Amino acid sequence: MSLLEVENARVAFPTARGLLTAVDGVSLSVDEGRVLGIVGESGSGKSVLSRAIMGLLPRSARTGEAMRIRLGGRELGALPERELRRLRGREMAMIFQDPMTALNPVMTLGDQIGESLRLHLGMGRRQARDRSVELLAAVGLPQPATRVDQHPHQLSGGMRQRVAIAIALACDPRLLIADEPTTALDVTVQHGILDLLQAQSRERGMAMILITHDLGVVAGRADEVAVMYAGRVVEQAPTRALFAAASMPYTRGLLASIPRIEDAPGRRLEAIGGRPPDLVSPPAGCAFSPRCAHASDLCRRQAPGLEDGGATRFACWHPALEAAE
Repeated sequence: MSLLEVENARVAFPTARGLLTAVDGVSLSVDEGRVLGIVGESGSGKSVLSRAIMGLLPRSARTGEAMRIRLGGRELGALPERELRRLRGREMAMIFQDPMTALNPVMTLGDQIGESLRLHLGMGRRQARDRSVELLAAVGLPQPATRVDQHPHQLSGGMRQRVAIAIALACDPRLLIADEPTTALDVTVQHGILDLLQAQSRERGMAMILITHDLGVVAGRADEVAVMYAGRVVEQAPTRALFAAASMPYTRGLLASIPRIEDAPGRRLEAIGGRPPDLVSPPAGCAFSPRCAHASDLCRRQAPGLEDGGATRFACWHPALEAAE
């Protein structure tokens, strides 16, 4: 049995124009100690899916009756809010996109880490502070014994992200969700944060979902990749298989947009034409068809299901056309 099982996740939000379906029938699973990368453009439903898993959707959200989310065999949707609060931090944790807004500006770093330790593990204040120093050291924050008494505004963006990771790891969760953990960080800091997350996952045997808009981020760090578009998973495969031979034209477009060291100087990066669909009034058929050079009448008329292509699952009527080029 997988640690995390998501079945038919569906989340919509009421708007003045009608229901906006942000997540539309997503099913996936993550095993113990494995890393799943979820990739897609902004607005593809990645962050909404992560909040659905954590039970952190806003009250306005409408979820499908058939949606099932299980953690270690427990049906999360059937649990009362009080029980979910016990699981958050202890069994599953999340790193949010912006560490400056995720951290409390008026609390010291030690108090913010210690809050979780005292609540979930019953530690005393002194014990929690000592453990906070150990966690700050574990995530590579310099001078942890001094930093533990500082406030978030005294740290750089990369340091704040390391503190957010320390908070998430404090109670040794079985599942960690990292939602765009390197947003607004420079390239060298990004690599350090991603390497840290990968090392912590391996060291702790912790399952992780790494959410990003950049396929380059998951290369070499995720065991498997799920590509989302317009609220759906359109391709899912082991990372090496996906990079070697992606089936879905959208995935191949994302891969083509990644700069490579072997590229000739001045080579223009390829871009996917058009723009993502209106999720209040999506097009008939395949949501990617208006942007796809290989779309046929069938694509515009009927949405493909997620087909099993061996190691890869993909939602495309004509995957061979793109792959043959």
